[in-house]
Amino acid sequence: IHGKVYNDCDCAHLFDEKQLILLAKLISKYHQFLITNSSTLSTNKKSTTREHLLKEFKQSIDVINECRKERIDLVNEYYLGCYPLLKRLLEESLSKQEKSHSNRNYLIHRNIRPSKIIWSSNNENDQIIGIIDFENLNYDTLWRDLAVCLSTFCTSSSPSIITDVDRMRIFISEYMKQISGGVAKVSSQTEQEVFHLIVDEIILCACEDFTFIYWQYQHQNELFQGIKALEFYYKRALWHAEHALK
Repeated sequence: IHGKVYNDCDCAHLFDEKQLILLAKLISKYHQFLITNSSTLSTNKKSTTREHLLKEFKQSIDVINECRKERIDLVNEYYLGCYPLLKRLLEESLSKQEKSHSNRNYLIHRNIRPSKIIWSSNNENDQIIGIIDFENLNYDTLWRDLAVCLSTFCTSSSPSIITDVDRMRIFISEYMKQISGGVAKVSSQTEQEVFHLIVDEIILCACEDFTFIYWQYQHQNELFQGIKALEFYYKRALWHAEHALK
């Protein structure tokens, strides 16, 4: 295949409206395929990610508090300081999930990022050739697919913790238009409701990444990315909770 991919960490390249619309059309077709084949590619089993993260947070805090009887280091102090907000965000997300009627899980890609989309090499006529790397394929909501996608394709150049809301809405508008005109509908929800579901998943992703980096600190210290990485995902969760959902 002769094409090009973009680096996931390249914040200098901002995907324009035309590219986002092309991307929305591609993913809507992929999701239409999942929906129309839902008998074999979906499940009604509810995701327990939020409960698992809350349990993991609590266990880590218990360990840290036990260590405080002696002395704790800077990383654990930072984790302890972030815990109240992240716990509240996860509890709010869990409450929304329990009230939602769109919990059907499909066998989604789960990692649609710039490095997974192949574009034509012709700079004057951008076209998407395909999507690659399905090794993270797993059951989750369609909103998780869109959250990972939009948090990487619609990242603001400065600071990179922010997802550009206006560009998100361009994508969602086209995605919903394609879905509503397709052979199978995702749901009867409005664009605004879908926007909120996606932002909630972006916050959840940030909490997961925060927890994973701390897990590295505990169990694979040589791979630990540092407090800056913890701070990045904490601030990402906080920003989307305070600004994107307004």
